[in-house]
Amino acid sequence: MVANLHEQRVDIAVRSGTGTRRSGKAAARRILRSAHALLAKNGPAQFSMRNVAARAGLHLANVQYYFPTRDALLDALLQDIGRQYREAYERCLREVSADRTARFEAILSFNLADISKRSTRRYFTQLWALLDALDGNSGRRLKALYAIDIEQLSERIAELDPQATALQVRRRATLLAALIEGLMVVRGAHSEDEREGSRLRDEARRLGFAIATGRHV
Repeated sequence: MVANLHEQRVDIAVRSGTGTRRSGKAAARRILRSAHALLAKNGPAQFSMRNVAARAGLHLANVQYYFPTRDALLDALLQDIGRQYREAYERCLREVSADRTARFEAILSFNLADISKRSTRRYFTQLWALLDALDGNSGRRLKALYAIDIEQLSERIAELDPQATALQVRRRATLLAALIEGLMVVRGAHSEDEREGSRLRDEARRLGFAIATGRHV
């Protein structure tokens, strides 16, 4: 999973007026790193402000200075996940030519490789459980999380098929996101054999292009 916070910048939704100085930014990053690690290792049941503070080696009041509530911390965590994936996409695009097919393939391949990692599957399984526990039937945060993913995929699909309408692009991006996320859930259950995993990714890549270009209908 893309989960390493970059030291050179901070786009974190801290409490207004905090995290403006270098020391404050470092503290906010430290808290978010600890929140990421706590959720990945211990799961949603242990995701509390007090436990995040303990993992960060800070007093609870220090954490609450930047993130007054667990909801505020979770919102910042989700924002950071979206930022990390946007930056990962940008790195992928910098490494390929300007050819629109190559750009789409780079993003699709990155996603398929990412969900094949055990650490990614475990982290998002824990995150889904936490969001379900806190948001219940509303699914507000889960929708917001995948809105980021769908938006990013939409950009590449619109570039790949400029004749597609905005509605068609959005629909295809949603289907593609569902394919990727679905594979993350069932990949481990299907087979842990890497050769079979490679075949699955190849087939998913073919289906991904079909979805993005509208050839699946």
